[in-house]
Amino acid sequence: MINTTNEPSTPPTQRSIGELVQSIRDELLGVVHHEIDIAKKELTALAIKAGIIAACAAVLLFLLLSAWVMLLFAAATGLEAAGLPLWAGYLIVAGVFIVLGLVAGLVAFLVSKRLKAPEVTIETAQSAVQAVQGKRRSNTVSYDDTFEELYGKKVSARTE
Repeated sequence: MINTTNEPSTPPTQRSIGELVQSIRDELLGVVHHEIDIAKKELTALAIKAGIIAACAAVLLFLLLSAWVMLLFAAATGLEAAGLPLWAGYLIVAGVFIVLGLVAGLVAFLVSKRLKAPEVTIETAQSAVQAVQGKRRSNTVSYDDTFEELYGKKVSARTE
């Protein structure tokens, strides 16, 4: 018999193990559902704030892009005022942007050629999968190796 209260004066109740497991399950489900409701409320509030931020960012980008276009027209008109024909001013401004775009593309291409896969992350993920599958790595790192790499001293963890 199990006493379901903490007071010693109350008589023990007759509950089977199945009933106890069922009550624990019900209480756990209640806690989980409560936590999910709290998370939904918090995430809804965050989503609303994120939506407001995204809308403000979109307006900001539109206004900055509009201002940028006006600056480009002003640059072309300024070249006209300097004595060039209007079409030449627009052509010079467009040419400058084409050259800048090509330089940016070349830099991006060169940087992308130097990118490497995250080797350590891939290795640890593969070892985690192998550990879950029950396989052991053949080239495991020992405590001695790690200590030697860190401190440059050869120390054995084994007592001889």
